[in-house]
Order: sequence, then structure tokens, then C-alpha cells
Amino acid sequence: MSATVHLPADLLASIDRQARALAMSRNRYIIRALERSLASETAWSTEFVEELAAARADVEGRRALEELRGVVAAGRTRKGPPAL
Repeated sequence: MSATVHLPADLLASIDRQARALAMSRNRYIIRALERSLASETAWSTEFVEELAAARADVEGRRALEELRGVVAAGRTRKGPPAL
């Protein structure tokens, strides 16, 4: 599938330089960068998930998670809080 993206000239020049230095195409470099960005920005760390699971294991932890959920919900204007 194809997409059109408009990039500032200086950013495109930097992408081209970096792709050449890594001996890969501009397209491959951009795909790799986007994949890395998505993985790092959307994935919760294993440690964080384990801490959530541990917190759910006791009454006080569940209470703290509910309080956190309330704070997150109060700060959001367009969506509800994420499922914890």
C-alpha cells in the first residue's frame, strides 16, 4: 500500500544521508523508523505490566489503581481512561 507524506526539505536530506550511511533505501529507512517509533510509543514495558498485575493482587493495590484511573479520567477531555 502506498501513502504520500510531505516532509520538510532539511528532514528529507537528513533521512537520505542516514539511509545512505546504513546502505539502505529511503523507503526501508522510513519504514524501520516508523516501526520502531510505534513499538516504543505504544508498548508498555514488561515491568510496568508486572507492577499492575501485582497491584491488582491486593485490596490496597486495587484501590490505588482505581484512584489512578480516576485521575486519568479527570484529565482526559475526549476519551475515557485506558483499561488498567
